[in-house]
Amino acid sequence: MILRHLTQRILAFRNNFAAKIRVMVVAERDNLIAVKTIISNSLVHLILFENKEGNLFLSSRTSDPEGTVYYATTPSLFCMFLENQIDLQTLFDNSPSVFVELSTIDETSLYSRNTFQIVLKSGDKTIKQLKDNCVNYVW
Repeated sequence: MILRHLTQRILAFRNNFAAKIRVMVVAERDNLIAVKTIISNSLVHLILFENKEGNLFLSSRTSDPEGTVYYATTPSLFCMFLENQIDLQTLFDNSPSVFVELSTIDETSLYSRNTFQIVLKSGDKTIKQLKDNCVNYVW
């Protein structure tokens, strides 16, 4: 029920998102507004954001390099993830972001996804697998 409501809400408010995302969108965390914490535990911390233009972004913990990555997503990709059709790494790998912001304890840098491979923590898991192994499932 919640998933259906979220899907309808995202699609209703983001009809023109696909047209906007064709322009290069870089996730600059200082310009993002947190919408919802999807999952939060010691391994996975997945947060949904949007910018002032209404584009959707996610942040995920990474294992290589270690830190937190911020990247754009589309309503259709995000819904596929929420419906267990794709895992977290596939969601990230299909992001429309060419450049992503990666924050570590020491610094924040932009990385080109075309030249640098980023591996997400628990990226091989679907949301069902993540929430089944999660004491603090928020969504």
